[in-house]
Amino acid sequence: MENFYCQLDYEHVPYVSPVSPHGNLANNGCGPCSAAMMIERMLDIPFPPEEAAKLAKSCGARETFGTNFYIYAKGLAEHFHLNVTDTEDAEEAMQFLRDKKGFVVANTYGDREDYVGVFSDSGHYVLITGIEDDIISVLDPMYRPGRFDKPGRREKVRMDGTTAYAHWTVIRDDCRERPFFLFSKP
Repeated sequence: MENFYCQLDYEHVPYVSPVSPHGNLANNGCGPCSAAMMIERMLDIPFPPEEAAKLAKSCGARETFGTNFYIYAKGLAEHFHLNVTDTEDAEEAMQFLRDKKGFVVANTYGDREDYVGVFSDSGHYVLITGIEDDIISVLDPMYRPGRFDKPGRREKVRMDGTTAYAHWTVIRDDCRERPFFLFSKP
């Protein structure tokens, strides 16, 4: 399955937490949408964002703001019988992709005083589906045309449909001191 899910299409799907009583997938759903795309592509089974959000809630990953992917990654791996590890080492994550072991969910940091976030202004999950010649392919669940037109982003990303392509150092810099979740089949 090659589905792309934009979280902005899911404002009607509640994704509440004790600190976000009006949360929905549009404003908090980058984690479940990234997970939905990953599972569908890796396992070739349906796993729409609504189901991904239910799993996040049921495993306790939606108790604060956003999605706690440390909890959610384990819940996904257990539910779908996958292997998962996490690392803050971008080179380790890229080698995992070069070796074609699976997919990576990356947690971008966003804008900092000295840096314009390419995939987000603030914390955000994206799915990295592969790497070829140091160019990564990324599915950004917040993607809409014009998303990468912001100065500081435009020159770093090339779009082909809903897939973003960038040099791997872009995600390395976007995810400085943030985790990468490496998912593979057993």
